[in-house]
Amino acid sequence: MIRTFLTSLMMMLCVALHAQIAVESFELDEFDGTANRRETQVFDLDGNPCALIKVETTLKGLSFDTGVLGIMKSEQHVGEIWLYVPRGVRYISIFHPDIPGLRKHDLGVSVQKARTYILKLRTGTVRTIVEEAVTSQFLVIHVEPKNAMVMVNDEAWPVNDGVARKYVPFGDYQFSVIAPDYVTHRSAARVADPDNNVVVRVSLQPNFVPITVNVGLNADIWIDGERRGSGTWTGNLGAGEHRFEARKDGHISSSRQQTVNVADGPQTFTLTDPTPIYGRLMVNTLPDYADIFIDGENVGQTPKALNKVVVGTRKVTIRKEGYEDYTQDIVVSEGQTASVDGQMTKRVAPAAVTASQSTATGANVESQTFTVNGVSFKMVAVKGGTFQMGATPEQQDAYKDEKPVHSVTLSDYYIGETEVTQALWKAVMGSNPSTWKGDNLPVEQVSWKDCQKFIKKLNQLTGKNFRLPTEAEWEYAARGGKESKGYQYSGSNNLGSVAWYDDNLGSKIHAVKPKQPNELGLYDMSGNVWEWCQDWYGGYSGGSQTNPKGPSSGSRRVYRGGSWYYDARHCRVAYRNWDTPHYRSYDLGLRLGL
Repeated sequence: MIRTFLTSLMMMLCVALHAQIAVESFELDEFDGTANRRETQVFDLDGNPCALIKVETTLKGLSFDTGVLGIMKSEQHVGEIWLYVPRGVRYISIFHPDIPGLRKHDLGVSVQKARTYILKLRTGTVRTIVEEAVTSQFLVIHVEPKNAMVMVNDEAWPVNDGVARKYVPFGDYQFSVIAPDYVTHRSAARVADPDNNVVVRVSLQPNFVPITVNVGLNADIWIDGERRGSGTWTGNLGAGEHRFEARKDGHISSSRQQTVNVADGPQTFTLTDPTPIYGRLMVNTLPDYADIFIDGENVGQTPKALNKVVVGTRKVTIRKEGYEDYTQDIVVSEGQTASVDGQMTKRVAPAAVTASQSTATGANVESQTFTVNGVSFKMVAVKGGTFQMGATPEQQDAYKDEKPVHSVTLSDYYIGETEVTQALWKAVMGSNPSTWKGDNLPVEQVSWKDCQKFIKKLNQLTGKNFRLPTEAEWEYAARGGKESKGYQYSGSNNLGSVAWYDDNLGSKIHAVKPKQPNELGLYDMSGNVWEWCQDWYGGYSGGSQTNPKGPSSGSRRVYRGGSWYYDARHCRVAYRNWDTPHYRSYDLGLRLGL
């Protein structure tokens, strides 16, 4: 009887000693867009979208640690724990108060921003046989502001929604709480109670001042060499000396040095308006008494001598009832006289569009330039042919939905030389939905549905049949059509020469056309903004196809090309992305097909 009892006790001790947490699998879910949707996105301290790790487990009481990069946010869902982490995380530690932890598990890859991963856990059975002395406890530090950095014994602890915590051995801990423009807090905490967490709350004292800066002429406001806004800017500035500037094209900038003191409280500064630099402009077009517009402002009627025109490149538009608008970009120099001369053309029809043709490389196909309400855009002729679509050998690190590679034959068609600009969108729609404003910037913040409304109105104005390109047409054109040289990106294997993407731009959109075009003379088919296609999203088939139009139905529409916000892998000509037809984003626009 005694031997049997001892044997059973040893078996139970063995179970308790070997119970543990283990990772069953970890993999990228290529079709889960949760981490890239605005309603579920979380951003790291640098403003980049986090990766999302969905931990599949029914076990309660788990805690996680990803080292110095930290965890931005965690959420409990049914059967899952969601961990939002910065890109670059490669290791994860998992803890449970009743089960030996899994320390620094190698995920096998460094996670990417805005991607979703699935981590499945496997756990053993826990049986408590002997109570051991507790020599560790949680140290929990609440901080305000919530993005402050916490250093404990010279080790950076991850901060999740303003809370840093770890299960630590008993002892004394020196800690610092640090945040930009706040006074650093340094203190100590003792962990010695086996039954209670040690909780510390720290609210940092601000070392900044709320500042309002005003300037006339809607001039740009620059502070310490960084543009902050136009006309009026309100925000926080750290205590100390700052340089304020008012800048405007064609003007002499004004500036001032100002010391900001916390003790002075909120402050308002008014900058001196920039001083205009003038040249002269003679407008002598025919017929007389036509309205003159300079950069959209009516300044009189022809003929007219304008003695105070701000220097720089000015858009001069001459308008008269019954005539086509006469438009010219003219350079006005300080102290010099520029002139605009010409004959306006009588309007022969009430159409709002003109078109011209130029012979393109290829057989009997011409490119066309259209002008709608004073805004011109070019449609490049693409000679049809047969190509291999999808993850061809040069498409390194391809995703599963780029396969299988399949043969596609296309007829002749046209595609926009550039992404649709904000100037063209405004000329057609009369408004501009974009986050970043500029006539030569590509329009963004437009859904697939918005694009259909734009195209319908454009067709009414032109009498043409513009449309979005099909996914196959888009990829064939991006590869260079019959002129293709087999590049990984559109126009080059050196992405930086043809594209604006996250490694060469940083945090904003860019004007169309400064980069090199591809083999067909098309710009920005890699990078800058994503471009909607006509197709519903669906998997590829391996058979040959002629003029494919994608699935007949679906819930998500395709967009292509990558953007300024994404890395090189997403700018490849074969990469596919998708979302609902109502989805809008600050890096999503369109390119016309015809």
